[in-house]
Amino acid sequence: MARYADYCPIATGVEVLGDRWTPLVIRELMVGASGFNEIHRGIPRISRTLLAQRLRLLERRGLVRREPGAPGRPGRYSLTPAGESVTPIVWAVGHWAAEWIFGDPAEEDCDGLSLMWRLHQHANPAKLPRQHTVVHLTLTGAGAAEGWLDIQHGAVTVCKDDPGYDVDLAVTADTGQMQRWLVGRVPFRDLIAGGHARLLGPSRLARAFPAWFDTTYFAQALQRAEQRHSRQAISGSGLTA
Repeated sequence: MARYADYCPIATGVEVLGDRWTPLVIRELMVGASGFNEIHRGIPRISRTLLAQRLRLLERRGLVRREPGAPGRPGRYSLTPAGESVTPIVWAVGHWAAEWIFGDPAEEDCDGLSLMWRLHQHANPAKLPRQHTVVHLTLTGAGAAEGWLDIQHGAVTVCKDDPGYDVDLAVTADTGQMQRWLVGRVPFRDLIAGGHARLLGPSRLARAFPAWFDTTYFAQALQRAEQRHSRQAISGSGLTA
């Protein structure tokens, strides 16, 4: 490995993890992706060629292993023990960013197709409906997209094309506001109250829908950021708590 910094463990770690894409590849493997296409769907802005290069590099560095597939089937990727040991670092970076530098999504951050893939990744199997349930998602505003969530056997499949089943619940929502909810910035009830989301279907499904997905990954760090901003606003106004 070419060296670009001084002899220091931090410098060596930055050489391995310090590029734009490597931590995101590890993030996708952390949350359950294993196939090349799955990893790419979680990082749609990386080219397939560059993703293949990053995966090969991580294999050479001992963070990722590739298991060949059956004849005619693609291989699968997973983290090695060295790769698994990196996951707390990647989560820590996310928690730090959520508390100190993370903000609301700009228009260029809004991506409805990526949001639907994140819903699939954030699904809580214990909370999903037990019966086969199809959700039609219409995401509006910047990053608008349409898709379906096919829920069965405790898992969510994302469909960009109509799967052909009857729709049990229709959700229409602003893309950016849904991203704010999924990352843990606001509760879903605020989207309903603000007119940013509308659910059409049986009340039992409409009430349960937000609980099907885990929005707590960064919630505590975001809450600390909000509390700090509130204290700063009070201090700046000359008021005391």
